[in-house]
Amino acid sequence: MDDEYNLSAGEAVIMQSDGVELLCGGESEELDELVLTNKNLILVNEVSVGIFTTQRLVKRCPLDSILCPEGSPQAFLGKKKDSYVLQVAFEQEAITLRFPNNERREAKRWADAIKYAVVGDLDSIDTEESQLPPEVSGLVDGFKGFATAFISEATDTSDSASKARKPIRKATKTVAAGRCTGCRAPLSGVKGAIVTCDYCGTKQTL
Repeated sequence: MDDEYNLSAGEAVIMQSDGVELLCGGESEELDELVLTNKNLILVNEVSVGIFTTQRLVKRCPLDSILCPEGSPQAFLGKKKDSYVLQVAFEQEAITLRFPNNERREAKRWADAIKYAVVGDLDSIDTEESQLPPEVSGLVDGFKGFATAFISEATDTSDSASKARKPIRKATKTVAAGRCTGCRAPLSGVKGAIVTCDYCGTKQTL
């Protein structure tokens, strides 16, 4: 394995993937392997050098040469035309890679893995490649977005419906009856209100 990728002392493979496309300008080239170690991002390809001869090319991109403005390694999920891609900015060059199988999930997984590797947090790296077919992966991502929006809307609607179902409590008025303190004539009205006797004009509170 060390000879295969020209690994240096203390360098170990963390994760790898095949069938990844290297995008350059308007062209793309399929790599045989993309490899992440604790020290390098490695691009591997077999190229023809004759009718029956191929040569294995190994390009090593040191992680310590990745640009890190404000301590943030520049490896991220990006968009190129209609495709999701992994973009990594090194001091001397920028590399753009596309993952035909689950392009969005894999580009994000690799971007996160590279960031963790740069800062030495190898335990946080997700080394498991997504097994979902691209079309299913897209549906899952879409469904998650739909479900989140639906649940949010349903909650709002439920709250509105709940409020609509609750009867509006109107202030109830208690009727009271009594006798005038001046002439003892019968009085009636709202309890607590001040009333005037129709017979003698005396005012009092019921």
